[in-house]
Amino acid sequence: MCEIRVSVRRLVPVAFLLAGVAGCASAHADLEPGESPDAITLAFAGDVMFGRFVEGGFAAIEAEKFPPFEGVKALLQRADLAMVNLETPVMAAPPPTSAWGTRMRFVATPSRLVTLTDAGVDVVSLANNHHYDMRTKGVAETPGHCQGAGLTAIGAAREEPRFRIETIEVRGRRVAAIAATTVRNGTQREHEPLLPFATPRELRELVTPLVAEARADHDLVIVAMHWGVEYADQPSRWQVDAARGFVDAGADLVIGSHPHVLQGIERYKGAIIAYSLGNFLFDNTLLVPRQTGVLTVTVDGAGCSSARFDPALVHKLPEHHVKAAPGKKGKIVRDRVRTLSGSRQLKTAWTDDGDALLLPSDCPAR
Repeated sequence: MCEIRVSVRRLVPVAFLLAGVAGCASAHADLEPGESPDAITLAFAGDVMFGRFVEGGFAAIEAEKFPPFEGVKALLQRADLAMVNLETPVMAAPPPTSAWGTRMRFVATPSRLVTLTDAGVDVVSLANNHHYDMRTKGVAETPGHCQGAGLTAIGAAREEPRFRIETIEVRGRRVAAIAATTVRNGTQREHEPLLPFATPRELRELVTPLVAEARADHDLVIVAMHWGVEYADQPSRWQVDAARGFVDAGADLVIGSHPHVLQGIERYKGAIIAYSLGNFLFDNTLLVPRQTGVLTVTVDGAGCSSARFDPALVHKLPEHHVKAAPGKKGKIVRDRVRTLSGSRQLKTAWTDDGDALLLPSDCPAR
């Protein structure tokens, strides 16, 4: 099994701190009250695209003219690691027309990609149905542009193996990321790099062994899934079974995207499963698709996790951008996530503090 070792851009890896190690106070001067000195925080958000081909050309989200993530920057930068799904290939010189002759194809330029880095995003997943939107040229260019922007890309289409464990160092912890998609635009062509794609039927068989392997030598295991039914309020039964199967095999977090709307966030056996975090930057600003947010998970040295969901909204003017929505502005978002999480299927109760949704630690106070 191939394992890729990378380091998160803006984090300075430090040795795992045990009680009594000298200097720990200064090393963790920015801790929240009551937070363990060996805790790490990870922030997750949904799908990001910067424009699509339409009849007559390309309709861009011109991120250079108006910083699209300024309104959520504080939510992303407070985490040790922040990750989104990059729903677009990146090219230095995109073609004037779609390589597929359809409008549902995306592309971004490196200058727009940099706005993610500037906002505090560290990791992007490329395992999604739009990775081949600019065919093999886009697939070949995208990882390099991500690296040039200071982003760690996971789930890129490559030669064998199709699925892989990718290791990210976060404050001295080994974090495993496994990215996969169950949707793709078109079929896999011979002699092209392999998209980490699995059908719903074969997903568990192909991915679960990697989760178990990663569990053996990593401190934290994340499965990033691109899956599900677009605009559905609830995950399908097969998704729930697969996500719980990943947790049973050792996953700490399962983070989903693709439906373009927020779905419920479940706690299962101490792990956090976000079935869909919706759109994070998209050109769809209708009532439900514009609802989004940042999920922040804190994991202490014993593996106990707590979570916070801060609501946000995608706005159309002056250019498409996402902005945090505390208080009354975000009530509609908090109500949606809390209701869907508390469904008969997911049975997870979040507390609404008036600004964000909170899920306390799954371990008793020590």
